[in-house]
Amino acid sequence: MKNLLILIPFILTITACSPHPGAGLWKAEGENDLGIKVLTMAYEGKAVFSSTRGKVALWHCFWNGADRQSANLDCTPSTNPDAEERFVFTVREDGTGELSQQGKIIAKFVREEGNPSIN
Repeated sequence: MKNLLILIPFILTITACSPHPGAGLWKAEGENDLGIKVLTMAYEGKAVFSSTRGKVALWHCFWNGADRQSANLDCTPSTNPDAEERFVFTVREDGTGELSQQGKIIAKFVREEGNPSIN
């Protein structure tokens, strides 16, 4: 019985939470206002994407889960590292993703296979 009381808390501490559904590699569906082709949201809370229209830059972001389906991205463009902009990435029920800023959808994405690591 004593061993069981020790084993239960141990099992609870080694079980991991499932990753946020936004974590992963995302490929843009069609054209979008910023010309984003790919969004990488790494498991450790970093994200990166390139914009080729409008504000042309490489965007470095930190993200956190806002809720079960959405993540807040605090991003800085390579062209102005002192400027920080907030985006929201939402995973829809059909598994697609949407990147928005100030309530306006900027781009829609589909999940890609692969490791979402950022070097």
